[in-house]
Amino acid sequence: MVANLDWNIGRLLRAIDELGLRDKTIFVFTSDHGELSGAHGRRAKSIFYEEAVRVPFIIRWPQKIPAGFISDVCLNAPDIIPTLLSLMSLPVPKEVEGMDLSHCVLGQKGPEPEIAFMMGTGATADWEDGHEWRALRSKRYTYAIFRVDKKEFLFDNIEDPYQMNNLAGDPEYKGILNYFRELLKEKMQELNDTFETSTWYRDNWTKDRIILKTATLKG
Repeated sequence: MVANLDWNIGRLLRAIDELGLRDKTIFVFTSDHGELSGAHGRRAKSIFYEEAVRVPFIIRWPQKIPAGFISDVCLNAPDIIPTLLSLMSLPVPKEVEGMDLSHCVLGQKGPEPEIAFMMGTGATADWEDGHEWRALRSKRYTYAIFRVDKKEFLFDNIEDPYQMNNLAGDPEYKGILNYFRELLKEKMQELNDTFETSTWYRDNWTKDRIILKTATLKG
């Protein structure tokens, strides 16, 4: 899979060069999620652990973006649109959610989001309740909470990069835990996120759709 991906990325880059568009093209490589592959006794995705949520965001723009530059900004998916529009000197509509982080891409100083907001709306493939969560990721900590039982998690991603030690119950981290609780509350209020069940999204966000769970093809 990796070899195939590498080959196809090469095809795209060669095509850009052959068209003479190398210096005029912003090339972005990213992913929507990672894979647990057994970490934390889990598989697949749909969880706040690093293996699932920390994905690559590689951007190339010759003569504009410093080669080899690395930023640790807490980029959220909604930040991609305003950032790319700004890089292209295009206006960012007021309705667009997210923060313009073009200065971070260009290696310049400027305002950054304190946290990345993450949300799991449950097992929407089967509309099964009980797996919903919300989380925040700062440059150092990950805070998460499940809807069903209010269980909390707090990880120090510098001291504990594999997130094996949940600090939510440690009295020494009570202040940090309360701080992230308030941050999450503010972010959810900002987004009008009422932390609903998976079936709520089915009943309120889907309309006139056919959910095909199984199919038999006859030749």
